[in-house]
This record gives sequence, structure tokens and C-alpha cells, in this order.
Amino acid sequence: MFNKPIKAIAIILITALSLTGAALSSAEEKGDESIFKYKKQLAITDQQETNLRSIISKIQDTLKDKTEELNKHRAELNKMLETKADLAKIKEKLRTIARIQADATYEDIASIRAIESELTATQMTQWRGMQEKYRKSQEKTQAVSPEQKGAGQ
Repeated sequence: MFNKPIKAIAIILITALSLTGAALSSAEEKGDESIFKYKKQLAITDQQETNLRSIISKIQDTLKDKTEELNKHRAELNKMLETKADLAKIKEKLRTIARIQADATYEDIASIRAIESELTATQMTQWRGMQEKYRKSQEKTQAVSPEQKGAGQ
């Protein structure tokens, strides 16, 4: 159907677009309850919790909508590639997809800033420390020693 260079480019493009969709999906999950598990340690007030939950709910809804929109446009792009549609139309579709991705990223950044403004400086410092400690513990559990690498061979 495609000649080899076009097929390779199409596969690379589709893979890159899929990865962005995965990023959006994981961004959607980013609003998990983790900060609320530390409500006491962070001294989060009931009002702060209400406001944080509202911010997180809004970004989850927004990212869900953006993901659905992206999926629709990616399917259309795939059809365009299969049918060897006009390059100008493909370019426009790619611009639409890029715009949606940029909009989703902007909304994610705006929600992070809203969350940061909801917390006090002390709470943010404590929360960042907790996140860093968690990341380091995850890195340690994911690291594989040289002995473990050779064990399965």
C-alpha cells in the first residue's frame, strides 16, 4: 500500500502521536488521591481539600475530552494516510492534532499552578519533599543490579 519511506514515516508519526496520547492518559491519572493521603502531615484544611478536588476534577474532565478529541483526529489521520490523501489536508490534520496537544499541556500547567496557589509555601515545600522521596524510592525498586540482569539468562 505505501512505499517503504512513506510507510516508515507514517509508522514513526503514528507512534509519536500515540505516545503523546499515553502522556495525556497518565496526566489524567495524575490527579490521584496521593496528596489527600497526606492531608494531616501537610495540614491541608477542609477548604483546601475541596478546592484541590475541584481543580483535579476539572483537569481530569478536560484531559479526558482532549484525549477523545485526539483519538478521533488520529483515526482520521490514519485513514488519510491509508488513502494517500492530499498532503495539504494531512498537514492541516497534523496541525489540529498539535493544537489539541498544546491546549492539553497548557491546561495541565494551569491546573498545576492553581494547585500550587491553593497550598501554602510550607505545604508546597513539604509536598515536594514527599514527592522527591517517593520518586527516589521508585528508582531504587526499578533499578536492576548486574547480578539480577544475568540471573534470567
